[in-house]
Amino acid sequence: MNAEQFIQALTDFSDENYQAIVEGAALVIHEDKSLTLGKIQQAYVIFEMGDETFDSTDALKASLIERAADLIEEYYQNNPISKMHFNRQLLDFIKEHGANAFVTMPGQQAQVKLFTEDGNVLLETKESPKFKYGFCLVLNEKVLPQAVENKVKNWVSSGSAYDDYISVNVCRFSSTDLDDVESSDYF
Repeated sequence: MNAEQFIQALTDFSDENYQAIVEGAALVIHEDKSLTLGKIQQAYVIFEMGDETFDSTDALKASLIERAADLIEEYYQNNPISKMHFNRQLLDFIKEHGANAFVTMPGQQAQVKLFTEDGNVLLETKESPKFKYGFCLVLNEKVLPQAVENKVKNWVSSGSAYDDYISVNVCRFSSTDLDDVESSDYF
């Protein structure tokens, strides 16, 4: 979900939902494509009242819309992309570039590596300085070209690609001391 999509979701969110937030519910991003209500202790919370107070639900809505870009940027600095959203974006890239582009094995370097930024999966090519920090499917043995597609399909469907994404970014999502550091400087 980008800032524009977040603003649209906030605009479409019902007055009853805003009232629930005022009464203590949390605003939660659901699978990076919609908003829902939840508890403040659960995952994927983008906003909870905390010490803030608002005169009306309209004031809350206006405040969230005004701060949408900052809220979504901070959200993705501290929260991973959902597995469903990650897999959907990755599968689109695989269709576009072919499975072989995402594989490193003896005698073959991946043509592209995965990287995430602002809630999106991105591809980095060898020309990019971010390429060496990205990730791809690493095979320890050379595989026949016919088997590469199945290996990549299994990498995605088994959740291993998502696990690789999480492991590459684990310190970003588990650290609360990076407030003064731009996450894109390191990840």
